[in-house]
Amino acid sequence: MINSILYKLRLKKRPDTDFERSDILNALPLRNQLIEWEVDDKGEASLIIPQKHKLWIRAVAKIFRLPNKRVVVLDDIGSYVWQLCDGHSSISQVVKQLQGKYRMTRKEAETSLFTFMRQLGKRGMVGFAVPKKTKGGKK
Repeated sequence: MINSILYKLRLKKRPDTDFERSDILNALPLRNQLIEWEVDDKGEASLIIPQKHKLWIRAVAKIFRLPNKRVVVLDDIGSYVWQLCDGHSSISQVVKQLQGKYRMTRKEAETSLFTFMRQLGKRGMVGFAVPKKTKGGKK
């Protein structure tokens, strides 16, 4: 009973995850398939995100003719990273590609990429496929 109330109030903690740094670096970022996107001639990606509204918000949106989609425009680096979120490139591979293309140090590339990926993940724009560990601790 209490768990269901906490869950509804979104106060319940997420399940404990014991990811190590190596697990994160081996994770494969995947774009949300519901998001349409296109790259313009400047190299900026425009993400067209469908809005999920509750019933009463949908009614208000119809009255005020609010759009049912939201557009997010990414800068050059964000667009480059977005295109690499294809499920084939791991986070460590994206870090290496950022280092090479934008002349970043490894720490700069990791820090900015982790922050960007965290934002995309929280907004449901990307998901992450994390390889399973075997009993010996190896993948």
